[in-house]
Amino acid sequence: MAHLAHYREAHPLPLVITHYVNLSCMALLILTGFMIHFPYAPANMGICRGVHIFCGIVLLVNCIVRIVLAFVVESAPAEGTRQLQKDIRSWIPQPDNRHQLIEWVKFYLFIKKDHPLSGKFNPLQKIAYGAIPFLIILMAYTGFCLWVPTSSLPFFQAGTDLVGGIMSMRIIHYIMMFVFILFTMIHVYMSVIEGGKHLLALMFARKQHGGMTYDIHTHDVAGEDYNVR
Repeated sequence: MAHLAHYREAHPLPLVITHYVNLSCMALLILTGFMIHFPYAPANMGICRGVHIFCGIVLLVNCIVRIVLAFVVESAPAEGTRQLQKDIRSWIPQPDNRHQLIEWVKFYLFIKKDHPLSGKFNPLQKIAYGAIPFLIILMAYTGFCLWVPTSSLPFFQAGTDLVGGIMSMRIIHYIMMFVFILFTMIHVYMSVIEGGKHLLALMFARKQHGGMTYDIHTHDVAGEDYNVR
């Protein structure tokens, strides 16, 4: 199956920056989280905790910034087009792919060889990416419940009491880490299997690649464009 062209308009630079801030923070949070849970290097525990707390706060702030940008920044709603609209429209069900959930499941499970033409995010990606802000906020809340300077504040103490104490909150926070690990693995898998090397080149090097063009009004292939720089 021929692929759609990959234009920078689908992934504007401000959104790419927030994406890699998320990636960096999640990687450091997972690494330092394991080091805190399994303190095999106790001499570095202070550094680990400091990095962990700093990255957690940055991740939360970056999440809020990304939500705001979704309502402010314009992006192409699909690969293969340079037409722009508010980015938030790419996150909600679109006429061109809201009926394609089963077809995408078959594609990801290797039951079907080709995936249907779709918007920038297919239905499964919308579900996964839409859940991330809620997961980040929940993860941050459990973290603040465990962090000594904030744990005694009424807002966080109430959450700790609700789940049965500090140990229960610690377990929830630890389980959430594996949720993030699972999400990261699924995200990488979805991106690589659908977009392949051309999407990775665009996201990492801002390198565009030619292919089929896409009409967001007819939800179909409009032509070809291989003269891309």
